[in-house]
Amino acid sequence: MSLKVEGTYFDGQSSAARFALVTMEEQSDMLVLQSIEHEQKWQIKDLEFERYGSVVELRNKRYSGAILKVDNDDFADRFYKYMKQHKRVDIHTRLLQLGYKKLVAISIGLMALIVVAYFYLLPPLAERAVGLLPDSFDDTLGDMFTENFLEKNDIDHRRSEYLTLFARELNLQNNKPLKFAVVKSKEMNAFAAPNGQIVVYSALVDSLRSAEELAALLGHEASHVNQRHSVKMLSRNLAGYMVISLLISDVNGIMTVIADNVHQLNSLSYSRKFEEEADYLGLKILMDNGLDPQGMVRLFERLEAQEKFSIPQLLSTHPLTAERKKKMQDIIDSTPHHISSNTRLYSLFRKLKTR
Repeated sequence: MSLKVEGTYFDGQSSAARFALVTMEEQSDMLVLQSIEHEQKWQIKDLEFERYGSVVELRNKRYSGAILKVDNDDFADRFYKYMKQHKRVDIHTRLLQLGYKKLVAISIGLMALIVVAYFYLLPPLAERAVGLLPDSFDDTLGDMFTENFLEKNDIDHRRSEYLTLFARELNLQNNKPLKFAVVKSKEMNAFAAPNGQIVVYSALVDSLRSAEELAALLGHEASHVNQRHSVKMLSRNLAGYMVISLLISDVNGIMTVIADNVHQLNSLSYSRKFEEEADYLGLKILMDNGLDPQGMVRLFERLEAQEKFSIPQLLSTHPLTAERKKKMQDIIDSTPHHISSNTRLYSLFRKLKTR
């Protein structure tokens, strides 16, 4: 069954428009164009088209620059249906046929999908990218940061020595050498760099009342190092860049992106998952060393008490909640543990507290 309509033909050689009688012959898969000068037969398989309502604009790959325009509702519907049946309708043309409301709905849906992917899909993928990096990269990254940080801050070398001796009395279950430093500062803060450098601010040392509290703090920070939390968090924060590097298997690109943001290490805000993991592992370190696990709970209480006067820096980078404290207490109550005395640990703690 054929359909004849009028159309406008541009031959691609001049800007002049020409009248053409267009016959659509579905049985022979062909369009026949008849003008005053000549007749052309276009195989439908050679055609590309766009539809705008009743207007169909066709191009033939065998005639460079040639364009045929047909403004006819019946032709537009039949031609579109024919091309759709033969799977020759591109996505752009399909979208144009949906209408304004559907396009808006699709756009909103795509935006929502992008937002969900950015917050819930990309960060885990970026975190997994850390598995591609060798452990030696953590050391290089941490060295880049700590050399600059320690040069710019006033280190209490005497207390740092006692803190190191104190840590040596503990099995922190570390998988790399740990280094310790006390920074003279009024901020209540502590952090661990990925190379194993643990920094404790003097104000925090002054606030602690027992060796168990300090051991809990060191166990918590050592767990961040052991689990590579700082590098994973940098990766999550830089999710977009990281995932692109991951998809193209560009390990050097991953390293470069993280290294460019190394200055964030002392102010990282760990995820709830990472903090809870460090809490649990830090508590386990206390128990495995025969120390009173209540030291972890008292450490939390000590930090929260400071909030009455000002928000400690440690609270902003290590968010503490009543729920986390309760979880620690529940674990302590349900886990058998043995408490032993370590006189050298207590002696070192007293010397560390002495200014």
